[in-house]
Order: sequence, then C-alpha cells, then structure tokens
Amino acid sequence: MRCAKCGQENPAARQYCGRCHYPLRFTCPSCKHQQERGGQCERCGTDFAKFAAGLLLQAQSQAEAARQAGHRRHSALRRIALAILTGGLSLLFSRPPED
Repeated sequence: MRCAKCGQENPAARQYCGRCHYPLRFTCPSCKHQQERGGQCERCGTDFAKFAAGLLLQAQSQAEAARQAGHRRHSALRRIALAILTGGLSLLFSRPPED
C-alpha cells in the first residue's frame, strides 16, 4: 500500500506509514467504512471534520449542563446550611437564586 503523503510503499497490514506516520486507512466515524482517503466517506458521504465538530459541540454542551447543575446543587446546599446556622433568618434576607 502506497502512502498518499510521502509515496513510501508499506505492507498492507500497516495502519500508518512507516516513514511519515500518515494514516494509510481512514475509518468513517458514522458507518465504519474503511477507505484510503480521508475528508469524506466514499460510502455514506459523511464529512469527517463536520462529524468531529458536531461531537465536540455535543460534549461542550453536556459539560456546560453538568456545570450548571453542580452550581444549582451548590447554591441549594449553601442556602440550607445558612438557614440551619442562622435559624431561618438567612431565608428572609436572601437573594433569588441565579440561573
């Protein structure tokens, strides 16, 4: 198998070029089809870069949601602790929860 980047001939069983370490086969993240070129899947047409960007955006959204949930839990626990320590007076003078 010839490397598309440097032209080095490699055994068929290799995953990466022995000279430049460029991938010899690309696997589609959507349909798992293996092909010699990256960029877009020959079978299903998935754009590899757009697929990766979508996964990154999804992970960022999940992390932000988890961060907000943790903030809400922390605020609730803080209000409960203050209510216990002040005998309920902190509930009378507290600000509304921030969202």
